[in-house]
Amino acid sequence: MYKDGTGRTTVDILFSRKREVDGYPWLKGSDVIARPAKRNNRTGVLSAMLTKSVLVMLKGDIISISSVAEGGVFVRSVSQSGGPNHQCWWLDNGPGAYLPRGNITYHLGVLAMAEGLLRKEEATDLLDAWEELLAAYEANGNVIDGVISNEIATVGDELYYWLRYGPLEVLPEHDRLEHLYVLDSVEPMPATPVAAIDQKVLTDRKKLRRYRKAMEAPEPPMVRAPCGAPTPVFRGWQLGELVDSIDANLNSLLIGHTGTGKSLCVFEAHERLVRPRRLFVIEGHSSLKEFDLLGGFIPDGHGGFEWRDGVITQALREEGSLLFIDEANRMPARVLNLLLGILSRRAVVLTEHGSEEVEASDDFCVVMASNLGRGYHVESFDAALVSRFPVVLEYHYLPAKDEEQLLRDRSGISKDVAKVMVKVANETRRLRRSHELSGCIDPRGLIAWATKFTARKEGEGEDLATRLKASARITVLYTACGTDSEGYIKEDAANVVLSLIEAYTPK
Repeated sequence: MYKDGTGRTTVDILFSRKREVDGYPWLKGSDVIARPAKRNNRTGVLSAMLTKSVLVMLKGDIISISSVAEGGVFVRSVSQSGGPNHQCWWLDNGPGAYLPRGNITYHLGVLAMAEGLLRKEEATDLLDAWEELLAAYEANGNVIDGVISNEIATVGDELYYWLRYGPLEVLPEHDRLEHLYVLDSVEPMPATPVAAIDQKVLTDRKKLRRYRKAMEAPEPPMVRAPCGAPTPVFRGWQLGELVDSIDANLNSLLIGHTGTGKSLCVFEAHERLVRPRRLFVIEGHSSLKEFDLLGGFIPDGHGGFEWRDGVITQALREEGSLLFIDEANRMPARVLNLLLGILSRRAVVLTEHGSEEVEASDDFCVVMASNLGRGYHVESFDAALVSRFPVVLEYHYLPAKDEEQLLRDRSGISKDVAKVMVKVANETRRLRRSHELSGCIDPRGLIAWATKFTARKEGEGEDLATRLKASARITVLYTACGTDSEGYIKEDAANVVLSLIEAYTPK
């Protein structure tokens, strides 16, 4: 069974948290469940981690669900911390889970639910419990609070039994977690998403019932045509242009401020390609080394060493792969120079591996994303590197009305509150351009601010401006205002942002 660095098993980790679920004080790890799973013949206790999985799905934060050709499921979801969106995989072989940073997180529960949808004829207990939760959620005015805590807890317990035993009896020989292996989701995954399931079945009871009544799960399409992909979350003309560019094997450079949707656009473009490609992802950072990209010798566990390909080498070996390099301007100059050589020659020589030369296939394609702004700059790109990208796409913040709608869709806040937040965010962006603020409120910050606003308990006598400022202090002020010499938020800049909130809030 999988064990982390402290020796805890997957089951230990799932039930380790005894505190409340973040933002939901009426749900606490280890609480007794009033109505446990049907296969649970003992006292059911709440797993805070799996309960978070349930809440993430119920909020509508799942972007897409797809089966994979090799057997398993692929899910993309909205980050709960305001960072980049997440991708994770479950492969039947093993079984194996590809999770963010290679750690057991709530994403494991999300994958279990996605697999249950894919195997709907077998996961009847889990899907029955989910239908009951959606019914209670609708009856409660689509509000997540303590009124539906029993239904949430029951789904969490059903999720645990499905994750651990699938549709089989609760016996040691059926324990799927016993042989589970866990890898980082940014590692190249030996699987290809094929058939999409409408993720709205997780939030719409009528759609779930129609999906369950259908005779079969959707068949994998012959090609990855745009009509076979789920409704895109990314809003912008760049998506279609990027799909066309990748299909034509044109390397593409994406530039824009953080939070403008560059990474999301790449993942959604990948889902819409005419011909499926294996996606390889490199997350740029200042400590990235040639070893990470090309490969090297690692201990084999038997006293010797074996060669392991890096991400770029794996991508080059794969026929017709897509290599996505995110946060590229955070990579050291020596790594950028290495990349330039590979793009120029479309091959790499592994000097430490007998000078083996690995050549790219004719339809190997690279997409590279770079953030604008001094706050994200590490290395600039020279003309030689940029010239290797015949397509350059610029990304901008959404128009105010579209950003308001995005905020409402992601957090459930009211139209009036969304309007205030977006006005404040746009003003901070203007102040950053005029160098009056060191940062601004980007879309990720907006989503974090709105999510905290909805989760925060309203204090007695608090007006709307007070509540908005309280949520802003712990979500967006740090990045928008910068820090002083001691590392604390700049007080004068914080006062500017707080005064904007006060000014834009209706009296």
